[in-house]
Amino acid sequence: MFFNRFIKPFLIIGGAVTMFAGVYALSPAEALLQMNNLPYDSQYVFLFRHWGIMVGLMGFFIVASAFIPRWREPVILYSFLEKLFMVYLYTSNFFNAETAYLNANFVPFVITDITICTYTVFYWFENRRMNQIASQS
Repeated sequence: MFFNRFIKPFLIIGGAVTMFAGVYALSPAEALLQMNNLPYDSQYVFLFRHWGIMVGLMGFFIVASAFIPRWREPVILYSFLEKLFMVYLYTSNFFNAETAYLNANFVPFVITDITICTYTVFYWFENRRMNQIASQS
């Protein structure tokens, strides 16, 4: 059972990568420039900082759920939905001429979120299969 066996390292690594978004809360201008190659607009500072702390805390709770198993299912579900929505936003705007210049700037985020969502789905399928086998015994 691969996905259950490696769930703890997956949560720690995936959570740490997600937690890195907290830099947008601390230094939004630097984060936008260095991580997204985008200009900083001070009119949106509250939005950048809010997003940074929200996603950064999501990462923190993902890591915490690696060590607190009873948190795992709700944290994984929320993380999956949040990351799946980011993938949706990216793919639904991929061919939009107004946002096309942004697509390359968000590729690392989308790859991370697709990877985490995919692992999560396989983890859930594996858990379901293990539960079915256990109930047949």
